[in-house]
Amino acid sequence: MSLPAPPTPIAEWTVDRLRVRVFEDRARLGRAAAAGVAEAIAARHKVAERANIIFAAAPSQDEFLTALVGIDAIDWSRIVGFHMDEYLGLNPDHPASFRRYLHEHIFRMAGLPADRLRLIPGEQTDRPLRTCLEYEDALRAEPPDIVCAGIGENGHLAFNDPPVADFLDPVLIKVVRLDHSCRVQQVNDGCFAELDDVPTHAYTLTVPALLSAPVLSVVVPGPRKADAVLATLKGPISEACPASALRQHEGATLLLDRESARLVL
Repeated sequence: MSLPAPPTPIAEWTVDRLRVRVFEDRARLGRAAAAGVAEAIAARHKVAERANIIFAAAPSQDEFLTALVGIDAIDWSRIVGFHMDEYLGLNPDHPASFRRYLHEHIFRMAGLPADRLRLIPGEQTDRPLRTCLEYEDALRAEPPDIVCAGIGENGHLAFNDPPVADFLDPVLIKVVRLDHSCRVQQVNDGCFAELDDVPTHAYTLTVPALLSAPVLSVVVPGPRKADAVLATLKGPISEACPASALRQHEGATLLLDRESARLVL
């Protein structure tokens, strides 16, 4: 079964090592990202039994995940699914839980059983350091092959907001205090009704953990991401814009739509 041909970008270029591709709208962006990830999965399956994939959970990923699940050529029986962050103190059935999002948007639809999911237990608040160490062990046992990410309105990767991002972090996962702008974004995205409902802390994979994968597909649609895209591509490589670290990764592709790319086109 052949892989689908991706839509044609309206623009593409490279910034340092980062490939940038711009598409007309979110739907084309999602299909292009899905085609690229499917190709990376197929390449991994040629040399290994399984592909270990880290997925982001956010409304920005909706079109991409829908398109990915719709690609019949993907052998989901040979995929292990990780996720990159989770709110501290949220149960998995909470409407804003990232585990719930991923179950609803990809894991359940793709038929991934529980024994092939490596999920961060956000409800474990009594000894979060132990939770981090256990999840780090899982990442080291099955190192990621592909990361499917987004970037935040403040330029964060996962929950590595500017105040807590560390490009030389010595750990793979940690607990962080969420930046105010990050918490506001969760309200803007419709994940919470008001700011006071948004948890103040979360588990997150660190920047080095995310960049350890040989393939990164970073999906960033919508007008509210335009400033972060500008800082990522035109600003210095710095923790002030954590997503700027993508420019140092030769296997990373930043996929934009016309609205998110409006300041860099």
